[in-house]
Amino acid sequence: MHMKTFFAALLIGLSVSTLFAQKLSVQGDASVAVKPTETTINLNVESKSATYPGAVQDMIRRVDQLSKDLKKLGFKDTDIITSNFNVNQDRIYLKNMWKDSGFVATQNLTVSFAQNKEKLLDVLNAATKSLAKPAISLSFGLDAKRKSEVKNELIKLAVEDAKRKADIIVAASGYEITGIMEIKYGQSNAGPQPLHEVANYAAFSKVADVEISNFEAADLKYNESISIVYSIDK
Repeated sequence: MHMKTFFAALLIGLSVSTLFAQKLSVQGDASVAVKPTETTINLNVESKSATYPGAVQDMIRRVDQLSKDLKKLGFKDTDIITSNFNVNQDRIYLKNMWKDSGFVATQNLTVSFAQNKEKLLDVLNAATKSLAKPAISLSFGLDAKRKSEVKNELIKLAVEDAKRKADIIVAASGYEITGIMEIKYGQSNAGPQPLHEVANYAAFSKVADVEISNFEAADLKYNESISIVYSIDK
């Protein structure tokens, strides 16, 4: 057989083989629960006054007071992040109509630190007793190193889950896996999705003598999915 004819026949054979190749698409899923390694506490300071300057000045006074309270716990100026400074008209609905009731000024203070139950309780108690009377919310997360470790673990678990499902399917249908044709990752799912445990302590800001003696951060749940297309044959 002429060499060109041989290669042409080989290519046709490969094309026909690929055209009629059997494939199995399986989604591998993984989920892990991990202890948080970081805590973020958001403190929202709000002040109301009949005048614009009055609302701003009182809000600044409250923010300064809260910053002092946090510094007593060891936080530095660089640890306390301020954001979302806003001043708006305060409107109330009275006798079937909206009326202006002065101004309301707000600002957020945020502190983050390595997960530590004692420090968490110290910050919560300091905030609830502060004359600034902030609304308090907190969330838990992972530091960069632990987050990377969890992501890698999830990928491995998702791949193992896909293979386990594929093995069950081919065994039950009389096929066998001959290879991997395609792997889809990071398209529909950009990565692990943490379900942060969030608590809101706005009610505590109304009582100066509240003492929080116990609080446990719940585990964080991360999920991942990977789609793998296997080639199969009888």
